[in-house]
Amino acid sequence: MTRLFCRADHPKLDDSRAAASLARMESDWKGKIVIVTGGGGGMGQAAAQRFAGAGARTFVFGRTLESLQAAATISPEIIPVVCDVADTASIASAMRVVLAEGAPFALIHTAGINTPDRFLDHADPGRLVSEESWRRVMEINVLGVANMIQAVTQPMAAAGGGRIVVVSSTAGHGFDSYAGVPYTASKWAVHGMLFTARMQLNARGIVVSEYAPGEADTPLVKKRPVQPAAEHKSAMITCADCADALFFIASQPHSMSIIQLPAYQPFGGMPPQITAPWLAGLDIKPAGT
Repeated sequence: MTRLFCRADHPKLDDSRAAASLARMESDWKGKIVIVTGGGGGMGQAAAQRFAGAGARTFVFGRTLESLQAAATISPEIIPVVCDVADTASIASAMRVVLAEGAPFALIHTAGINTPDRFLDHADPGRLVSEESWRRVMEINVLGVANMIQAVTQPMAAAGGGRIVVVSSTAGHGFDSYAGVPYTASKWAVHGMLFTARMQLNARGIVVSEYAPGEADTPLVKKRPVQPAAEHKSAMITCADCADALFFIASQPHSMSIIQLPAYQPFGGMPPQITAPWLAGLDIKPAGT
């Protein structure tokens, strides 16, 4: 399991200040309302299980009722709500279900997509990204984040504040040709959005954090043009690892930006000199070959 390391540089706190800081950490989630987008499977479902297991009333948002109902069988504290984060009317309807029980304390936003067509230039026309793929990736991965943040801000602030944790990606922090052009562009946009919005929401008592996992064995892997070998997949970050990270971040009283990487992956992606089973399939080759 990938280990997380977080360092905070600050003056030495006296005992009273240290105790006050610890008191702000959320150790008891019973009775708190949590929204998990993308909660029908993968990382989102694992996160919902983690928060529900801690006692939180956990609403899972997703586009298909069947997958959400499967998530709801995990715990009586998980409530399925059909919602498309790219559709503000759909979000408004879903939020009415949540607000009937109270204001959300935390938003865990895991919803995101990728597509098999990922290139701006390629010898195979089938791998060129379509206009529809561009539009859908940006609508869900970027506007979906903005839509959900705006949907929870007012009730969260009125209730005294809360936590927002958004899943971005290492593709939004460096060069990563494997993730594809639209996905990488969307994650850079999310990183910039959170960086800019953090202080605006902090002024309302809302702590905004970013979780940027590297290669993780989530349903998005199935969208790759070439599938990694089983041996390689077994070394990826798991959905349970992601859930633990999201729970840890949401429990903190301060904004955090955490990058989590499997042991084989350098920060910023995997350059061609790093051995990768699917490299030949993507037609991305080391220089001079």
